[in-house]
Amino acid sequence: MARKKIVSLDDTQRQKNEEILRRLEEERRALIEDTRSIQEEWNTRKRRRRRRGEF
Repeated sequence: MARKKIVSLDDTQRQKNEEILRRLEEERRALIEDTRSIQEEWNTRKRRRRRRGEF
């Protein structure tokens, strides 16, 4: 198995990496929040459909 290369980053590269990781984490949180809201909306509509007998 090949060994991993050890890479040393300078301060600007480290800052860019941190910025990218922070942005990815924000996008991930936004996607999770959107997914939850869509699921909640769908479940609410499903309950309404059941009550009306449309399901």
